[in-house]
Amino acid sequence: MIPSWKRDFAVLWFAQFSAIVGFGLALPFLPLYIQTLGVPDPAEAALWAGGMASLGGLAMAVMAPIWGTMADRYGRKPMVTRSMIGAGLFVAAMAIVNDVRQLFALRSAQGLLSGTVPASRLLAASVVPPDRLGQTMGLMATAQFVASSFAPFLGGLISEHWGFPIAFLMTGALLLGAGLLVLVSIREQFTPPAGATRGGRRLADVKRIFGSPRVAAAIGIMLATHMAQMAMGPIMPIYVQSMLPPGAPVASTVGTVVGAAALTSAIAATVGGRLGDRVGHARVLLVASVIGALFFIPQSLAADPTQLLLFRAAGGIFLGAIVPVGMAYIALATPAGSRGWVFGMSTTATSLGSAVGPMLSATVAANFGPRASFQVVGAIVLLGALGALFASRSREQTAA
Repeated sequence: MIPSWKRDFAVLWFAQFSAIVGFGLALPFLPLYIQTLGVPDPAEAALWAGGMASLGGLAMAVMAPIWGTMADRYGRKPMVTRSMIGAGLFVAAMAIVNDVRQLFALRSAQGLLSGTVPASRLLAASVVPPDRLGQTMGLMATAQFVASSFAPFLGGLISEHWGFPIAFLMTGALLLGAGLLVLVSIREQFTPPAGATRGGRRLADVKRIFGSPRVAAAIGIMLATHMAQMAMGPIMPIYVQSMLPPGAPVASTVGTVVGAAALTSAIAATVGGRLGDRVGHARVLLVASVIGALFFIPQSLAADPTQLLLFRAAGGIFLGAIVPVGMAYIALATPAGSRGWVFGMSTTATSLGSAVGPMLSATVAANFGPRASFQVVGAIVLLGALGALFASRSREQTAA
């Protein structure tokens, strides 16, 4: 007989997979959609898209600790259904806008209710045995990356044949379906741990957890990685568009490039999670972040979409391992009664990176061209990884 936790995890994995497929059908093409809403200039469209992604990430950063606290009090499952159904409604509404300002408002507001990935990770961490955390966090990341590997290509075809609004409507339907699946199929046995809602105890736990040099370093590396991954969203369609002749299929080409990196990241997430369990999470985080950062340099020098695809796929092998390894490490260091709140605070940190990245890359691209964005983002990821390592070692030596 299959253990109940495996069944619940399988349902959650499929729901997360469906949600990410939905996001991949529409959101990678926001800069192209914006060009159909009265903003024909590619650089200006990239700035609008960067602003949308940044404000949405900022909203998620503000709300993450609140949702995490509610997860500790009322259960993890309600947070998953809230994030999926809420995001589905907002994204579906984006299909009927007729002005870029309306799209900006909806995309920004989505961040208030969204957050499917951290909510799903938290629920997964609460249903699987502790000795499976690294592996299961890797599998959850695999769901995200596998879905992202083909969804943008599929979304590009849908957008080119039926228009961008159809892609947004399909995204909304998939997210709503994923939320309803979790609502109906997962039976969470949740009892708030003793003291879970007591601020004094939680504050003490958080000081101990976030005061750990290695945990702080892990969060710093994940912040830089999220910034890098989100930073390329507003730039990628414009960058690929600049490499293609007029009339070429931009959307499907963008989807292929984005999907290639997601596919290699899916493999890295599974392997990285298991490797972190065996050889140590800190070691995997450092190596993956440094090598992944270096691959931004050849991306900035790509002469055509094929070269860009190959370099992004190579970088994804390393960047894909960072988040599941970091989240597994934080989960193992967190008491059950404070896990939701601590996951929320970790999400706030990484969401701040997601908020800064798109606007930073769009601004750099508008002033110096899209190639410069890759170089700046790669340098920040590299400095973030090395800075986190230096801070970690310095604090450990001080504590000793």
